[in-house]
Amino acid sequence: MPMMASQMERSAGNYSAGPSRLPDAVRAMVAEDVLDLDGSGIGCLEHSHRGEVFDQVLSQTESLTRNVLNVPSDYSVLFLQGGATQQFGLIPMNFSETGLSAHTNTGVWTTKAMRAAEQFGPISIVFDGADDRFRSLPDPTNLQIPKEASYFHTCANNTVMGTQWKNLPSPPANVPHVCDMSSEIGSRVLDWNNLDMLYAGCQKNLGVAGTVLVIIKNDLLHRSKAPTPFNYQEHASAGSRLNTPPTFGIVVLRRMLEWIQEHGGVKNMALRAEKRAQLLYDAIESTQGYWQPHASHACRSVMNVTWHGPNPEAEFQFLHQANELGFSGLKGHRSVGGLRASVYNAADEVACQKLAELIQTSSRSCK
Repeated sequence: MPMMASQMERSAGNYSAGPSRLPDAVRAMVAEDVLDLDGSGIGCLEHSHRGEVFDQVLSQTESLTRNVLNVPSDYSVLFLQGGATQQFGLIPMNFSETGLSAHTNTGVWTTKAMRAAEQFGPISIVFDGADDRFRSLPDPTNLQIPKEASYFHTCANNTVMGTQWKNLPSPPANVPHVCDMSSEIGSRVLDWNNLDMLYAGCQKNLGVAGTVLVIIKNDLLHRSKAPTPFNYQEHASAGSRLNTPPTFGIVVLRRMLEWIQEHGGVKNMALRAEKRAQLLYDAIESTQGYWQPHASHACRSVMNVTWHGPNPEAEFQFLHQANELGFSGLKGHRSVGGLRASVYNAADEVACQKLAELIQTSSRSCK
């Protein structure tokens, strides 16, 4: 009979960009929910999405979302299927009133959002980082965002390239700001004065794949014009049950939000994120150029730490050493190569320390 992997190997050393690691306490609660949801005697995979028990789950999850993320009362909270990528098409389908949308192109996901928006009208690219291999972000105060745009789209954190806006750009007052926050939601305090809509796949910081959290200002929500079942207003009016919602993902989201609340809220998540990321960046810098961060210093992500070695052989050797230590998910995205450690809310600080040590020792052993 094969030996059981240690807890370090099984979970704490998981640096996947998503789906990502869940806290042990959340996994335990979800395991119980699968067997018996809230003492009902029926598991969450079997409950009707319109039954009384799931009514309570949905209500509690919305309340937790509002409390944990400090969502203002004039915003609606939706739990949808389809992944964040589906929103690339739904957003212009609902809101391209003038035909023009404005975009910052900061990597793979914004490029896809732009391509989707082009199917509904012209786009204005107010920043394009492609020439710099998406290593840096501009000064957010210097962007020329068209006042006639139907909406302005950004991505707060670039999972692939490892860049993150420290302060999001602010569009003109009449232009709604729509932000993809899939890889940073729940990891820092939000400025709702600069957000009209955010959307996020939950499989990185808030749960499992298959669930999308959408938070949208009611003024913008009422402008939804897409047909059923793609209309945000119709989803809101139906309480996220226009069709069958991702019930299991919502159950996990509830547990993750409870966990965040019990561990100091979003403010503490932000402090933990800074600490973990700095540990890894310091280790990379200590190798004196053997390992080099992909992202420019001013915009390095605290969620996705990306770096390169002197050659593919060195990176392959590092991945081999990491695998022997029980680390997984460290290979960089196929479009960038190199290495990547995704350190979302549930990332283990002890495991991050061990990874930092590996980064340092591997540079010495490979020289």
